[in-house]
Amino acid sequence: MPADEFKEMWRYLETDLPHSFRFTGSKADALEVRDILKSRYIPAIKPIQVDGQPVEPPEPVPFFLDELVWNVKAHKKVIRKYPPFKDFQQFLVAETASGNISRQEIVSMLPPIFLHVRPGMTVLDMCAAPGSKSAQLAEMIHGDEDERVRQVASGTSLEKLEGAGDYTDDGRSTGLLIANDADYKRSHMLVHQVKRLNFPNLIVTQHDASNYPSIKLPTTEDQPNRYLKFDRILADVPCSGDGTARKNPNVWGKWTPRDALGLHNLQLRILERGLQLLKIGGRLVYSTCSMHPVENEAVIAAAIKKCGGVSKVQLVDCSDEMPLLKRRPGLTSWKVFDMTTVQGKDKKAHFFSSFEKFEERKRIFEKEEPGRQFSNKIYPDMFPPPPVPDDERIPLERCMRIYPHLQNTGAFFIAVFEKKAELTPSKSEPNVRGSASKSNEGETNINLDDLSSPRKRPLEDDDGSAPPRKLRAGATDSDGDAITNGDHSPVDYQAAVNNAEGDAVEVAQEPAGSNDELQPEPSAEPESDKSDAESSKALESDGLSKKKIKREDASQEIVKRGKRGGKSQEEYFEYLPEDHSAIKQIFEFFSISDRFPRDRFMVKNEEGVAVNKIYYTSKLTKSIVATNKARGVKFVHCGVAMFVSHSIKGDLKCPWRLQAEGIRIIEPWVSARIVTCNSRSTLHKMLIEMFPIANKNGCLDLEEVGEQLENPDLVPGCCILKVEANGGELGFKFPIVLPLWRHPGSINVMVSKEERLALLLRLYNEKDPKIRNHITDAKKGGSA
Repeated sequence: MPADEFKEMWRYLETDLPHSFRFTGSKADALEVRDILKSRYIPAIKPIQVDGQPVEPPEPVPFFLDELVWNVKAHKKVIRKYPPFKDFQQFLVAETASGNISRQEIVSMLPPIFLHVRPGMTVLDMCAAPGSKSAQLAEMIHGDEDERVRQVASGTSLEKLEGAGDYTDDGRSTGLLIANDADYKRSHMLVHQVKRLNFPNLIVTQHDASNYPSIKLPTTEDQPNRYLKFDRILADVPCSGDGTARKNPNVWGKWTPRDALGLHNLQLRILERGLQLLKIGGRLVYSTCSMHPVENEAVIAAAIKKCGGVSKVQLVDCSDEMPLLKRRPGLTSWKVFDMTTVQGKDKKAHFFSSFEKFEERKRIFEKEEPGRQFSNKIYPDMFPPPPVPDDERIPLERCMRIYPHLQNTGAFFIAVFEKKAELTPSKSEPNVRGSASKSNEGETNINLDDLSSPRKRPLEDDDGSAPPRKLRAGATDSDGDAITNGDHSPVDYQAAVNNAEGDAVEVAQEPAGSNDELQPEPSAEPESDKSDAESSKALESDGLSKKKIKREDASQEIVKRGKRGGKSQEEYFEYLPEDHSAIKQIFEFFSISDRFPRDRFMVKNEEGVAVNKIYYTSKLTKSIVATNKARGVKFVHCGVAMFVSHSIKGDLKCPWRLQAEGIRIIEPWVSARIVTCNSRSTLHKMLIEMFPIANKNGCLDLEEVGEQLENPDLVPGCCILKVEANGGELGFKFPIVLPLWRHPGSINVMVSKEERLALLLRLYNEKDPKIRNHITDAKKGGSA
């Protein structure tokens, strides 16, 4: 990078990172919520001036389509001071809680876009937590499923529906997203993020990404051993995180140029495993929030070499994609940093342009200063690849570097791969990589679970910011010479000088017996031991006490909850038979079409009993969970809550009610117990009041809704409240579907408090509504 441009980048690194957010969910919903922002909040913000100067209102980011990604450049003091900004902030909070907005850094949104995901594809997110990129991928797989299902359910033939993607499951997307993270706590953070999408084509797993297990598919007569290969894979790997300095002020207090040495091996193993799991013709995106070439271009070059070269795996030229995105090409030359010490003191910084130079300098110091210690984490594949014939050359310039000063963002690295043929394992360098798992010269290796700290992947909604620590520049070095200041003392790379060799970064210890050759193609069993198989089902957070069980394999951790009857309790995924009594009762009560599948409902208890909640999954999700749950694959989450048991005094014809999470999936196929609402005031009353009580004549003051509910054929139980979109004075610009409980003498919209508040703000612009619960009021009156 030219010196002037480097100074410009540092100037941006010393400023706060603008806030950014993305409208989520189905495209129709996202556009409607976006239009509320544009019509209600932006006009109110535009007139604001500070010291006579206009304040920049939130604005769409130009290189994303449909104005679904926005930037907020105003300072937080301005946002806190002026009421229009406060209203805007309340809107963001409410819609984030209801799942319509995701706070996410702009550069973090880029990797999923370069994957080119379409409905029907199988996608793996290898290092998914906290889940914002997984949410993007899920939306891409979902596509415009809602509208297609509605048309198919109303009688439109699938053949008449145009567009890209596979919707052959009666308008439903046939694709699948598996989102994985190695850490248990982070995997549940991931579940919290993606759960809001109510996406049945999703599985969350907890595995070391570098040793991700092969996913078995059901056997057939022709293929007794079939394994899943993915159309698309995202490898957003753990990294040193120097690209997040604008939003994570702690980065520069801990970061050293040597951090990358401890992460390179892990990143390379993850990328190799991802390429193994990719289909021929499939696309994989490798990304980091680091600017360090040892974590980026060095990993890319090493992986392609190990996979058999450019005839097997190619870097994709994406220069014509997202033309408004400013980027720089990948590096083709760089130097590797090391900090040497003598008994932890007398620290000197070195840069090496090749592994040969590194070894040469070590030999010189062994004679001149025998006590000087070099890092044992420097390997040949950390350096630029040597010159080769053009047809074997790896075009690293096709990688993309996003720098902070190019469009006022954080820094990011992206490389896009296409798999051209099955991979050819190559021999790794002898007696080089094997030392990575050993602890020498005081170096410390930490198991993979410890990478759950912010150093692994700063959370994308962390908006902390502070100017980064400046590094004092040293003299230009020759290969391996210690860089010194004018007084010949070592350059003060603050964190590096304050830490002993090996304390640069926490890294994963390689599992015993691992090497750097490509792992074999999928075998009959996943790469896990028997204890994995016995503990494969992860836990449901139901409030029971949790106990961490340490296993001999330090790179894995199984978390079990309490005990019942002396047996460890885990989370279970048990599918109900399609003729199960609860399923039959529900389908009859709501008159659900026979075209809606009955064999995809699941419960989460060991006995497979429909007790509390019933979940719905896609066909492929069921196939994978059922085939792999006893094979050591650690499933953490799948399924959308569709029905929940509801008990009241007296008998109910059907004690199950629809959950808000799953109601939109099944509603197009329901023909009974539907209550329509066309009145704006009636819907407001139903949102602002909980359990409004009928008058002495048994009537509910709810206009046309009340008339429908008074129908004697509508027995107590759950109903579906439908609000159709219309352009009239009522102002319902998008359809709304909500579960409605018909109680003897009262009714209630069964949604969470957050969703209720979000609807009141979105539809009626009520900023601080006072919700009244008639049952609670009656109890208070009785006790008084």
